[in-house]
Amino acid sequence: MKKSADYKKLIEKFGAKPFNQQLKKKLGKTHKLMELGFIFAHRDFDKYLEMYKRGGRVAIVSGRGPSNYLHLGHLLLFEFIKYLQELLEAEVYIPLSDDEKYFFRKVRNLEEAYKYAIDNALDIISIGYDPEKTHLYVSTKTGWVYPLSVELSRHLTFSTVRATFGFTDETNPGAIFYGAVQAAHILGPTILKGYPVTVPIGMDQDTYMRLTRDIAGKIRVFKPASLYIRFLRGLTGEPMSASNPETCIFTVDDSETVKRKIWEAFTGGRATVKEQKLKGGEPDKCVIFEWLSAYYYEDLKEILEHREKCIGGGIICGECKRMLSEKIVEILVEHRRRREKYRDLLSKYFEHEI
Repeated sequence: MKKSADYKKLIEKFGAKPFNQQLKKKLGKTHKLMELGFIFAHRDFDKYLEMYKRGGRVAIVSGRGPSNYLHLGHLLLFEFIKYLQELLEAEVYIPLSDDEKYFFRKVRNLEEAYKYAIDNALDIISIGYDPEKTHLYVSTKTGWVYPLSVELSRHLTFSTVRATFGFTDETNPGAIFYGAVQAAHILGPTILKGYPVTVPIGMDQDTYMRLTRDIAGKIRVFKPASLYIRFLRGLTGEPMSASNPETCIFTVDDSETVKRKIWEAFTGGRATVKEQKLKGGEPDKCVIFEWLSAYYYEDLKEILEHREKCIGGGIICGECKRMLSEKIVEILVEHRRRREKYRDLLSKYFEHEI
């Protein structure tokens, strides 16, 4: 799958490195997202793996800003993190950043953010995380976060934060301070427990990684590694976003809503069925094909066969939408079954802070 100019810019301008075959070999067992090119770059992940290979315990940090229900794009990311946890026997830390969503006016109050945090947490643990190695916490309700944020804030200046995030005189102080809070989330396992950390994130969060790595250098701890993930496009062709419901499918969407959203999705099909069969479709432009690759097929060979069938006019958009709809409904039914199973276990994941 092609990388956009923005992804190339991250690699070329900001010092990230391509996620290549050599790194895949070091991992041994790969994940489908790697084979499809969704994991496209990294910072120091090779160094992180070397520390693990030498027998060191490692950690993964991946947060969630609770301002809505989880959608399937979030679940895909957390499934990948679970794969890393199992492969590397890693401790996983999942901050639920209620403070971030409040500072940036994504929720009305902290109570609303907390409601979503608990609901999101249940979705996440339902994927099957090891409760002995998985640590969830709500940022404002966790004792070590604020003291560590205060300590780390001494290594930042307002001019640095303003230049990094483009803040203005109208920016509220909480948003300015949040850079230190995010650094505390990322560096907490390293400073408090001695674990090297990697952070699987989208490119839009790279500003926080650069800021945190700069702080890590100043206090002389292991600079957090990172894995950069190209997220699935939303159903409309725009980026998937919880604030734009038509771009995504939430874990709470019923089957009729799922079918409607998929039926209205952006495709690479032709104007008519006749033209589609004659000229073939354009799967590399098609959101439905992208989602089928991520959610329907397990094998890369099957994905490539479907692609060729589409290009050759052997399948039309309605068939692909039906396949995807049925699969997504099946995924959600199974996910909700697991949610009920894990509901009584939720407190186990919150029993220890760090």
